[in-house]
This record gives sequence, structure tokens and C-alpha cells, in this order.
Amino acid sequence: MRVDDLLELMAKGTVRSFRPDRVPDDCLQKILEAARWAPSGANTQPWELVVIGAPELKREVARIFAAAHRKAREVDLGFPYEGEERLRARFTEAPLLIAVCADSRFKRAYPKVGYRERILHVSVAAAIQNMMLAARACGLALSWGTVDRLCEGALARLLGLPQHLRVLEVLQLGYPGEEARPRFRRATGDFTHLERLDASKLRGDEEIERLLRARREPDIYSSPEGQGR
Repeated sequence: MRVDDLLELMAKGTVRSFRPDRVPDDCLQKILEAARWAPSGANTQPWELVVIGAPELKREVARIFAAAHRKAREVDLGFPYEGEERLRARFTEAPLLIAVCADSRFKRAYPKVGYRERILHVSVAAAIQNMMLAARACGLALSWGTVDRLCEGALARLLGLPQHLRVLEVLQLGYPGEEARPRFRRATGDFTHLERLDASKLRGDEEIERLLRARREPDIYSSPEGQGR
């Protein structure tokens, strides 16, 4: 595979709606195989994946996320949460959900003087990235659904997780229902520093505040101001 082909897959944006078409078994297996080969701290492979296809379970997952978002809006009034109907549809319309769990027992394999929690999360994130690329290569899309502290407990109970397993993401998998809109990406020269940090390249507080004020979605570059940079 040419590196340009890989970069093309990476450049495909996030999809939030899905067609009802069934995910082929061979594609699902390739996506799970991609997770298998992800790098991880101390080769612990600390991920456990729960594949969910039953409509009643997907509806319950959607209900848990929606309830958590309602509570979050009460606390964080300024954050642009997506609408509840759209949020529910992401979990109920996708043919499959994949709950990505981290086995916290493996933190003991990491150095005590290091950031054990960080190593655990980075390891799981690598598996998710592999899965997203494999999904795209199969013509599918895999979307994030980050689990926050307001819904973590309810999801763990729903999935029957023991205390040492923490659900970090509930990914949505299926054929894209719409083309992902282009998202702004910084040029490599804007974030690459040679030998030492070039402070002149850092985004200033004023720019970041402007983007935060103008944003209409969680993505700070979703506003016209951000897209136009």
C-alpha cells in the first residue's frame, strides 16, 4: 500500500449518520484484526471490545448517553452539545456499536514513576485509530462516542463489566449515510518544530479565545472563522 493511499484514508472526515445496511462479517473481522496489531505499553494489549448489534441494547446505550448529556448541559452551559435527537440517532441508526474498554489491572505493568493512566489510555487509543483506518479501507465509517463520568457507571452495568474494566468509548460502525464535510487541518509547518520549540508558531490566547467564542459545534474549527484560516 502506498503511503499516499494511507494518508487519503486518514483525511476522510468524521461521519455522524449511517445507512442501515448490515456490516459484512469479513469487514468486522478485519477491523477487529486491526485492533489486535495496535502497539501498547509493555505489549499489554489492555483493550476489551464489546460488539453490540441488538436494537434494544443500542437504544439503551443511546438513552444513557442522552441522559448524561442533559445533566452535562446543566453544569456546562457554554459548551455546544449536539441535540438529543441527533445524539440518539448516532447510536440507534448505526448497525453496530463497539464499546472499547480498558483493563486497568495492566497499569501495574507500567513504571511507577511514569504516568500509568496515560499509558493505558494511549494504548487503547492506538487500537481505536487502527480500527478507524481499517473501517475506512472497507468503505465503512467508525465514529467516536467518548464516555464521560456521567454515563460510565450506567454503561458498565449495562454491559456487565467488572470493576477493573473501564469503558472509554462507544464507537459507531456502519456505511456512511452522508459524506463527511471537510475539516480544517493545520499545515505541518505550523506545528513542527526543529530541535527546540519555536514559540512564534504557537497559537496565541487571543486566537484560541476567538475560535472558542465563534464555534457552533464541539469542534472549535467548525465555525466560518476557523474554516477560513
